[in-house]
Order: sequence, then C-alpha cells, then structure tokens
Amino acid sequence: KGGEPDPADPPPKRYAPLSNRKMLFLCSGSAASLLHATSSPPRGRAVGMSATKATGLSFLSPDAVERAKAGNPIEKVKLAKDGTTAFTSVYEYAAAIRAGSLTWEEVEKADLDTRLKWVGLLHRGKRTPGRFMMRLRTPNGIISSELMRFYADSVEPYGPDLGVVDITTRQNFQLRGIPLEDAGDVTDGLHARNQTAFQSALDNVRNLVGSPLAGIDD
Repeated sequence: KGGEPDPADPPPKRYAPLSNRKMLFLCSGSAASLLHATSSPPRGRAVGMSATKATGLSFLSPDAVERAKAGNPIEKVKLAKDGTTAFTSVYEYAAAIRAGSLTWEEVEKADLDTRLKWVGLLHRGKRTPGRFMMRLRTPNGIISSELMRFYADSVEPYGPDLGVVDITTRQNFQLRGIPLEDAGDVTDGLHARNQTAFQSALDNVRNLVGSPLAGIDD
C-alpha cells in the first residue's frame, strides 16, 4: 500500500556496515569457518582464547574432533591451541626477544614451526635456523612501486645471502631472512600499505592468480 510497511511485519534486521569489519577465512582440518574481526590488525600481548570466542574447532562436530585427536601431528597441534593465536603471539614474541627476555630457541616448537604459518611465517630451521620466509598475499600479482621498495628495505639489513625477495609462479612474493623479532614490524608495514601475510600458509587458501591483462585487455 504505497510502499508503507505492514504493522504485522517483523522489524528489519540491522547489520554493521561491511566497511567496519573484515572477514577472516579460517580452515581447520576438514572444516572452514568465517569469523568476524575488527578492521585493525591485532597488536599487543596475547591474552588467550576466551571460552566463548569462536575458533576453527567451534565448527567441527564432536566426531570430527575425536578423529583429529587420532590424526597426524599437525592436527594435534591445532587441537592443543588454535592457529589464529598467532595473530597476537607474533607481536608478543617479537617484543620479548627485543627485550632480551626470550630467545627464538625458547619459543614453543609448535608455534615456531606450525602456528606462525597462520601469519605467513615459515621457519627455515634446516638451512637458516631462527630465520623465516614470510609469504605474502598478492591477489593477481598486482603491487605498487611503494610495496617493492618496502620489500627491499625490509630484507636489505640481512645481507645478500639471507635477505632475498622471491617472485613466485603463483604471482606472489616471499620475503626471506626475517628474524622473529622483526616480524611484527614487517607485518605492520604491510598492513599500512594495504597488504598482508596473514593466512597465506598451511590451512589457508593460496594466493589467487589471474590474467596479467586484467583491466587492460577488452
């Protein structure tokens, strides 16, 4: 009737605008979940996972959890502590190492070799112990000259043998030679330039590739 609402209709649902939140695509074993997070990257000391906060395990059936308990070592690591804790622990570890209260050798092995992959940090324990390769997210391989300069500035202090930038066959970039104490600063530098390394390894979707002519060729 002239576009007027019917009094019998339920009130419309209201949602926060998408610009005020971001979606994190998290995979845990055989299940995937979408979690909401604030638009700002997490900082500061890790405070632990609240009993009411959703994690990857929150979306698994009891039967799936039981199967994971008998699964491979990676599944057991994820059961012990959710991989998304790395979103804050990367900053906690960096601060502690810089303060001299922790060394990289003292970092929990499961964090060092597995959970830090959730923030794109892959420990190169065999060839360069204590150093990480940081895998970025570069959809369609599109970057700017500012980002290229930032990549070079980030790895240059580690010398020509350790500080290397890879260009991959998946139209992506990888920064090599990064010690854990610098990982938080490099992460913040990427976020300030609208790029991230979060969720680029292990149980996460790999870099999205596309045509180099996208947006150019009609």
